[in-house]
Order: sequence, then C-alpha cells, then structure tokens
Amino acid sequence: MKTEQPDRLFLAKRVKSRRIELSLSQEALAARAGFARSTLSKIENGNLSPTFELLLKLARSLGTDLAELLHTGGPSALTGRMIVTRGAPAPAVTDDNSALTPLAAQLRGRKFQSYVAEFTCTEIADFGPWNSHATEDFLYVLSGDLVFVSEGYEPAVLSPGDSVHFDGAMPHACLARPGQSCRCLYVFADKAG
Repeated sequence: MKTEQPDRLFLAKRVKSRRIELSLSQEALAARAGFARSTLSKIENGNLSPTFELLLKLARSLGTDLAELLHTGGPSALTGRMIVTRGAPAPAVTDDNSALTPLAAQLRGRKFQSYVAEFTCTEIADFGPWNSHATEDFLYVLSGDLVFVSEGYEPAVLSPGDSVHFDGAMPHACLARPGQSCRCLYVFADKAG
C-alpha cells in the first residue's frame, strides 16, 4: 500500500516548516534524528513515505509528538482534556505493510497516541525489517485477524475483540491473514525522555 501524493506533500511541508522554525539545516536535523540527510530531503520533497520508526524519530527530533506532526489544522484544545473528532480523519501514514490514521490529532501534550491501524502485509518474508521503537504498545483487533509475530514468542493469532499489550522495543511484525486486511485500535506511549 503506497501513500497518496497529497499526504506525502502535507507531511513534507510540516517537516520542512518545523525544521526552519527551529533554525535547523537538513543535515543537522537528520543527524539529530539518526538517519541520512538524503532520507530527510526525500521526505521534505514528498518523494518518500516514511516508516513509523522514521516518523517517531522525526517528531522527537523536532521537539513534538507524532500526532502534532501529522495534525492538519482545525480547532485545537484550549484547555481541558477532551476532543471530539467528527468527519474526515487526519491523513493516514502508510508504508508497504500498514496504514496508520491518527485519532484526535489536534489534542496537544497528551501522554499517549491513538490510531486506527490497518495491516495489509500477509507474509513475514515480505514484511522487511521488523519494527522496534521506544514505546509501550497496545493493539485491539477491530476486524480481520492479526498475526502478531515477535522476538522470543510464538506467533499469536488475534481475532476481533482480542488484544495484545507489548514493549514496542521488542522486534515485532503485524500481519493480516492472506486475502484480508486487519484493522486495529493502536495506542502507544512514548518511553523516550
């Protein structure tokens, strides 16, 4: 599954704008985030759909959270801790294995992030490098079957209503059953200082 061009261009503008706001060169931001300047250049030009791990690194390096980096505008919370989201969701962040649609993206400073995750990869051989990130993660299966593969554990098949809570730093892969996609509520808390 590939990112639609408008979503890539939206992210490109957000990253570049925030980088300039912080008076950082592409090289300085890339070094801070821990990846190549050429990767950042591709993101800022809308030529690369970054993985979840790259987005987390970018958000941290820009001094923001992932939801704020992906926020498309609109009303923000003035005080209090409640957001009701109606209508079109924020743009999904997609890669070859999944699509992540942020929920309540306009709420700033929250302790956890929430997304609807759609997993489309069905074969571990096609997944590529396994995910690993400094988060505490929770997946609740909404539809389809989730095949959760992780280092040190037997693969677990989860059906709608099932959930898994895990350390995101543990290498893992989320797969759908062949011939279907799997949708989950994905909630995580950033463990990085």
